[in-house]
Amino acid sequence: MANKVHAAPGGPGRAAVKTGRRARAITAASVAAVALVAVTGIATGAVAQGGAAGPGAPERIGAAPRVPTGARVTGATASGTTLHLSVNLAPRDRQALADFVTAVSTPGNPQYHHYLAKGQFAAVFGPTRATIEQVSKALKAAGLSPGKVSPDGLSIPVTATAAQASHAFGTGFRNVRLKDGTTDYLNTSAPSLPSDVASSVTGIVGLSSINTVSSHHSAVRRASGHGSAGATVSGRSARTVAPHTYTPALCADFTGSGLTDGTDYYSPGKLAGAYGMTSSATVGAGQTVAVFELENVDAGSIAAYQSCVGTSTSVSHVYVDTTAGAGAPATDGEVGVESALDIEDLIGLVPGAAVIDYQGPDAASATDQNVLDVYQRMVTDDQAQVISTSWGECEAVESSATANAENTVFAEAAAQGQSVVAASGDDGSSDCYRATGSTAKAVDDPASQPYVTGVGGTTMTTSGSTTTQTTWGNASGGTGGGVSSRWAPVVYQGGVATTSKRAVPDVSALADPADGYPIYYQDDSQSSSPVPGLVGGTSGAAPTWAAAIVQANAGTACQTNGRVGFLNNALYKAARSSYPTNFWDVTSGNNSVYATGYTAAAGYDEVTGLGSPKEAGLTAALCVAKGTAATGASTFHPLSSPKRLLDTRNGTGWGLSSIPTTKPLVAGGTAPVKIEGAGGIPSSGVTAVVLNLTVTGTTGAGSLIAWADGTSKPATSNLNWTGASQTIAASATVKVADDGVVDLYTSSTTHLIADVQGYYTSGTTGSKYTALAPARLLDTRSKVGIPTTTKISNKVISLKVRGHGGVPTAATAVVLNLTATQTVGGGYLEAYPEGATRPTASNVNWSATGTTIPNLVVVPIGSDGNVSIYVHGTSHVIADVSGYFSTSGSAFHTVTPLRLLDTRQTTALGSGKTLALQVSGRDAIPSTGVKAVVLTVTVTGTTGSGYLSAWADGGSRPTASNLNWVQGKTIANQVIVPVGSDGKVDFYASSTTNVLADVAGYIG
Repeated sequence: MANKVHAAPGGPGRAAVKTGRRARAITAASVAAVALVAVTGIATGAVAQGGAAGPGAPERIGAAPRVPTGARVTGATASGTTLHLSVNLAPRDRQALADFVTAVSTPGNPQYHHYLAKGQFAAVFGPTRATIEQVSKALKAAGLSPGKVSPDGLSIPVTATAAQASHAFGTGFRNVRLKDGTTDYLNTSAPSLPSDVASSVTGIVGLSSINTVSSHHSAVRRASGHGSAGATVSGRSARTVAPHTYTPALCADFTGSGLTDGTDYYSPGKLAGAYGMTSSATVGAGQTVAVFELENVDAGSIAAYQSCVGTSTSVSHVYVDTTAGAGAPATDGEVGVESALDIEDLIGLVPGAAVIDYQGPDAASATDQNVLDVYQRMVTDDQAQVISTSWGECEAVESSATANAENTVFAEAAAQGQSVVAASGDDGSSDCYRATGSTAKAVDDPASQPYVTGVGGTTMTTSGSTTTQTTWGNASGGTGGGVSSRWAPVVYQGGVATTSKRAVPDVSALADPADGYPIYYQDDSQSSSPVPGLVGGTSGAAPTWAAAIVQANAGTACQTNGRVGFLNNALYKAARSSYPTNFWDVTSGNNSVYATGYTAAAGYDEVTGLGSPKEAGLTAALCVAKGTAATGASTFHPLSSPKRLLDTRNGTGWGLSSIPTTKPLVAGGTAPVKIEGAGGIPSSGVTAVVLNLTVTGTTGAGSLIAWADGTSKPATSNLNWTGASQTIAASATVKVADDGVVDLYTSSTTHLIADVQGYYTSGTTGSKYTALAPARLLDTRSKVGIPTTTKISNKVISLKVRGHGGVPTAATAVVLNLTATQTVGGGYLEAYPEGATRPTASNVNWSATGTTIPNLVVVPIGSDGNVSIYVHGTSHVIADVSGYFSTSGSAFHTVTPLRLLDTRQTTALGSGKTLALQVSGRDAIPSTGVKAVVLTVTVTGTTGSGYLSAWADGGSRPTASNLNWVQGKTIANQVIVPVGSDGKVDFYASSTTNVLADVAGYIG
């Protein structure tokens, strides 16, 4: 497999290095979504091919590579060819690992910044010892000799001949001659393993040696005259540059070159000043940053730069799959430039930090296995708080085995509190151009990895006190960026990057070689000593962002509250909360290098991401204090009128703090909704919120899930719809996260509205709940609560609630189940206190004639004891009371959402039948003392029109209903149901249907 990677510094005059073209079959990650339950997946793991496999039957893993464009098959690979492989294992619980990373990255979460200690990953999240032994046993049974598992437990090394690998993994091998004349080998089929171990393996790296490495830095401009590539060198050797005190403006080799700092290049001091970073000889003290390299480092060049800047930064080296001095010398003007740029940029910006160079084999011969080994060593060593890489490869030609293995390693880094930044590439929107010749849109790995911060590039010019910044992009090169073909939408980009997959880059910094980075490097054809030069590319932008994180980690706030760790969660939160304070938005330019790409605009874009750092504001956001979550018994605070917190149609609560977007929420996307401090809700102390959630402009069937931000997305649902062009609403009681945010996920693309009806707080200042036996207060079909049987059209119904259905005069708010039925055309219902101004938020929505649709509402009661129900359109209306809030009653308690019932797994609830559901003693619900339970109840697979009623077990079935439907519909509604003395609630269905019940909390 042995794919290669490229460094990503700059565009013009790229050096020619051994290059092989390749094209790989990639199985993209996907999020499969069905109504009621959403199941997310990562990039391919074990995928069975063919029929169902019995225990031990062979099962294919991933996909086979394709013969690269322009290559030809030359015959079978020699059976004795030696292959260096790694069998990469899945963590014992992928979701638990993802949840942990989210938790340690979410302020207010009890685990916030409580990272894993060095060496702890294997025991907590690595595959179990039994799994490792089982896979090793299977490899031995196949005739292989597996080596010692890696320290994190994620990979088992194997050295084998092609013949042995062919027998063990059920694949052949063939040689291919590439366009550049080199010959490599590749496997002809996806590898297979026995099915009882295949699911534990994410991929096997090393089955192909296709080589596409190329060094992507710009040609170095000489630091003299006008900086032409052929200009005479004016530099002095490292031995003749006299050491002096720290000078971020650099020495005379640059200041006396005739070039202008801030126009022709950016010195460390000028660059730090532009981004609000600190310049001093000790900045970064106590921190360690690691750089990934696939080439030798010229020690003389590093010494020359340190002498010029006046620093004594510690630079050490760790060799992975290679040894010191092996490989091409870093003295030919090409090899060594990348490492010089990475290390010297860090020395200039964080001279007090220690730099560790993790060096693998030369890029010209490095395989994917070597690349993976270097990353894994950087993470398992856990010496550096920040990892920077300026190397990558086109995502579309990287094997799924390598991508999956990297993904787990980067998740491990996040769990340990390591920040990883990666250059986004220098080929604009066509990242595969140099690998395959394709100008199609593509992005770079590892910048596109979900646990990596992708860094794009800008052009910057300073004139006096004014600095301008635009997108770096021209015919010679430009910032990489676009949309991943592999990774699903990520939660942290919700509402910011409204794309169908992960968007790249996340951020950006200076990259244009025309005003780039000053370095020393060695070119034996020009001088026997290191010479000064200027270079650019996103390879400079990545370590610049690494330096920004190092400075944040070294600051007082992070020293108090813990280092930044996984960056992206905090980055996007900072952008949503105070974008202009934390980021320098880049709004002009594009990355159309080889083909039409993306254009920069206000806010996030697939060119420069969120933009460049404003260090002072960003540090405060990244190093925020933990905070304290509100917990315990809660009381309710109804709002006098619903407040709209989110409306993707007009940008309300959607997008960045100062730059809203009107794009819908994409399939598999997540919308974070700020609760605390919004819509009249207090800025702290909120335990749960009652939302009316509405989808409109749906594009197909789907489901919505609401949950507390920073916690695991539950396998429940709050709202479901069955087709396109629908408008449908449902109430949801949602636990509020420790950061005051709730998340909304949809399985298909739709616009989304969230209106808050009220909220719960810890303490006794609010109202308490009293459950009632459901009673019908209004039914326009049969003169209940109204003296007519005529459908209501565009009128207000005055409904008396105090003194009716068990609601006392002391009640302050009432819980009603509103149902619209026998509708004509589209329309909606709005419920509000009588005497108040009619709100702009709706409670029940319908979009077609003949609809029957319910929704639970919590409505403050008017001073006359009434509530008003406005009917927009034409419909019959039903209102059933199920409880009320007052100063007496019982408190509310949140629980983690959990599915308590799903008859699809057993037997549908038959027509006229009753089902008893045990709720007390399940999830976090106590076994005694529960008065009522808050459930989202869903019917699906309906066989005819019908209704469902819910009540306390042991009581009489009420005449009121909770859900109403017509044949073929999937309908969800929130219910607050009294609980029987035996801890059960009953469900009755008037026609056969499947029933699901998800718990959100209880009263007691």
